[in-house]
Amino acid sequence: MPIRNQIEAVVQTLTNSPSFIYGTANELNTLADDLTKFPCVFLYPPQTINMSPQINGSVDNTFSVNIEFLFKTEFDQYTADNETYVSQALHLANQFIVKAANYREGDGRYFKIKAGDKAKCTPVYNKFDVNTTGVSLTITLATMYFDRY
Repeated sequence: MPIRNQIEAVVQTLTNSPSFIYGTANELNTLADDLTKFPCVFLYPPQTINMSPQINGSVDNTFSVNIEFLFKTEFDQYTADNETYVSQALHLANQFIVKAANYREGDGRYFKIKAGDKAKCTPVYNKFDVNTTGVSLTITLATMYFDRY
C-alpha cells in the first residue's frame, strides 16, 4: 500500500477531519480550485526514499515528505490578518506528528518517529490560485514493516 494512503489515514483522524489531496505542485494547484472543504492537507510525492538493509533480513525505508496544512483565505489580506490560520495549521501539523507516531496497522505501529528527530515547519501565505495560508511541514517518516526477501 502506498505511503500516501497511510498518511491520508492519519489525516482523517485530525481535528475537524481536514480534506486531503495528493500530487505535484501543479496538480495540487488545480485540485485546490475545486476543493470545497478547508482546512485541507496537501501532500507532495516523497522527494527522497532511503533504503537501509537490516541485520534481520528486512529493509527499512525512510521517506522525506512535504505536507501542507492550509486554510482558504481571502485575497488581499495582510499577513497579520492570516496569523490565526498559521497558528491553527501549526496545531494540525503538531497533531499530525503525534498521531503518525501512534498510527497502527495490524499488530504494530506503521511509522517510526524518533524522539529528537527534527521536522521543519514554515509558514505559507497566499499559496495557490484559490489562495490559502497555513504551514508547510517537512518530515522524515520511517516505515516499520517491510517483508523479508
